[in-house]
Amino acid sequence: MSEPARDLPVSSPAVEHAVELARHGVITHLTIHGERVAAIVPESVIEALRAAEDAEDAAEAGAAMEEPGEAIPWEQVKAELDL
Repeated sequence: MSEPARDLPVSSPAVEHAVELARHGVITHLTIHGERVAAIVPESVIEALRAAEDAEDAAEAGAAMEEPGEAIPWEQVKAELDL
């Protein structure tokens, strides 16, 4: 998952309870005025999402490598992108 992540120390009883629930596999939604805006999830859920994203990226890269067409030399790509 490419979005930024932060560590935030537990500082309220409600959040501490949600963290304890996450340790037992429970997802807790955080709401503002009844609207879900975030979730506290077990770390295993995040790991599974990252693994799924990595697998999808690998499959897309594999498919791209199998596309017909001539290879473009890396030096040419770097020159075209001013790298």
